[in-house]
Amino acid sequence: MPQNTESAAAHACVLTRKTDDEANETWFLLHDGDLLTAFVDIIDCGHELWITDIAVHPDYRGRGLASRLLNAVIHENPGADIALSCSAFTVDDLGEWPRGVAGLPTEALAAWYTRYGFRSDPNEDAADRMARVG
Repeated sequence: MPQNTESAAAHACVLTRKTDDEANETWFLLHDGDLLTAFVDIIDCGHELWITDIAVHPDYRGRGLASRLLNAVIHENPGADIALSCSAFTVDDLGEWPRGVAGLPTEALAAWYTRYGFRSDPNEDAADRMARVG
């Protein structure tokens, strides 16, 4: 498990949890006042949890928000296998967020996930799949 990389700024944001039981989907959301500053979207596939997205508002990057979210997922689901597709994406549809700002390059993103116990685990559906075995 990585060192505590969460800053005081990360803890200033309020963490909430939203679920959609029909879709087996959960979101952890961080807000600074009314502004959504970061989120992670998780789907329970039965045999594993799949992180579909993890994103941090460009103005809030480098403050440990993604670490706080990923730690929340891991700690709330002890023993669970967690997988994801390790690829950067550009957020274009979150209202208050700047459009067209990309996340970390894939290599840097993979190194970041590795600090949390994720390892390369490609399969026929996702060549960039990474997994953390609970």
